[in-house]
Amino acid sequence: MASSSKIKDQKLNIKDKGKKIKAKDEKASPSVVETSAKKPANEPQTMEELLKNVGYTLRGVKKGDVLEGKITSVSPKEITIDIGGKAEGVIIDRELETYKDMLMALKPGDSVVAQVIVAENDRGQSVLSLRRSIFEKRWTTLTDAAKSGEPVEIIMKDPVRGGVLVEYGGLRGYIPQSQLDATLSKQMDKISGRRVMAKVLEVDKETNRLIFSQRALSEEATLSKQKDLLDLLKEGETVQATITGVVPFGAFAKIVVDKDGEKLDIEGLIHISEIAWEKVEDPHQYLKVGDGMKVKIVGVDSQTGKLTLSLKQLLPDPWEHVLDLFEKDTQVKGTVSRVSPYGIFVTLSPGIEGLIHISKVSPGEEPKAGDELTLTIEDIQPEKRKISLSVALTEKPIGYR
Repeated sequence: MASSSKIKDQKLNIKDKGKKIKAKDEKASPSVVETSAKKPANEPQTMEELLKNVGYTLRGVKKGDVLEGKITSVSPKEITIDIGGKAEGVIIDRELETYKDMLMALKPGDSVVAQVIVAENDRGQSVLSLRRSIFEKRWTTLTDAAKSGEPVEIIMKDPVRGGVLVEYGGLRGYIPQSQLDATLSKQMDKISGRRVMAKVLEVDKETNRLIFSQRALSEEATLSKQKDLLDLLKEGETVQATITGVVPFGAFAKIVVDKDGEKLDIEGLIHISEIAWEKVEDPHQYLKVGDGMKVKIVGVDSQTGKLTLSLKQLLPDPWEHVLDLFEKDTQVKGTVSRVSPYGIFVTLSPGIEGLIHISKVSPGEEPKAGDELTLTIEDIQPEKRKISLSVALTEKPIGYR
């Protein structure tokens, strides 16, 4: 009995304690309610409300989005960009290596345009690409260079038919064979990977067209050096020259000048019209590389550094004695040199041509280049370097007596 009464007393004690604790809670609860009631009605209760109050909107992104942002940090391992998201965007890995030089030139605060590659990585960051922004800037740089004439550095890639493929900061371009200097033209098997300076000839972003000229730059440097040396030469002077190149429009020749005891080369052009008095169709038939000869200086342009030479002006002008060779109303033999819409040109002797006007040729009976003809000289005008011809009659006209 004693033990059962003791258990009963313990239960009563526990019950009393529970009532006291409940009473305390009931006393405390009004103060909690009172405290809560004192909070301002407009105080933000969530992160979204807080951002709304400060005027900041979190930007949701997806792959392919093009965003504007500001650089927040730059390091060799990563570049971070504030794009208005819950976390910063980041440039990493291959792009950072490929465009390292340009990306390392960025600094905190710079505005950039980036494209989303990965909406969110395992660190909660958006992986971005500045490739588009970089290429936009490079097209702008090339356009400016084309206008100003400033050279740019390019990387030679692969020789192709008619020229060489090149690269400028990830953009592919082309140098036509005609725009390579003589040195590179002879080393086509060794140019891959070589860095050279070149001028921008054409830029068209819409068609992805980029044309460069390496020769223009080398020629510009050569001409610049020649400007000082041209003062040593005089127009009308006869000098010794050596042919250095033969091209469809003439030939290049170098002459040696003495400046302060130093022997220096100057290159000039013998235009196709200055090779011989007769019409020259192919300069290769008259000249070859290495030929040495006397030439006359017929043009010195100190402004451009260009030198013009002549071979024919050291030879007698055949037109000076044309009246001693040919007489009006006489017959001569000649060879057709070329046929034009307005007549037939015939070579009568080296450097002297005559013309059969097209009105004097029966339709369908036009002679061809190389044909030998018997002609009648109708008129000679030495001062105009003109001889008018007609085809001589080989048969008696009908009704002739």
